[in-house]
Amino acid sequence: MGRRMMMVFAFAMALVFVLGCASPAPYLKGQEKLEAKDWLSAGDLAYKIKDWDTSQYYYDLLVKKYPDSYYGKKAKENLGYVNYQRSLIGKAVGKGKEALEPIL
Repeated sequence: MGRRMMMVFAFAMALVFVLGCASPAPYLKGQEKLEAKDWLSAGDLAYKIKDWDTSQYYYDLLVKKYPDSYYGKKAKENLGYVNYQRSLIGKAVGKGKEALEPIL
């Protein structure tokens, strides 16, 4: 019985060690969180004024520096929107909206 208990204990300790080392997506704290939040806000503001280059710059910074954080994932999602706006379809839709603005 003693040997079996030791094996169970050793397995439990190994499992705790492995689970302790495997952390979920990192949470940013302090200065890193403020920096990431500011970059995301700067990218969002540039997107709103249709400055695609600047918004892509800030989103790229976030994706490169904090890829697994909330802000990095959000920036990756927003990069898809920037790429859409730069595509031919996005440009055509934008021109159509501009043409319809006086009517709306």
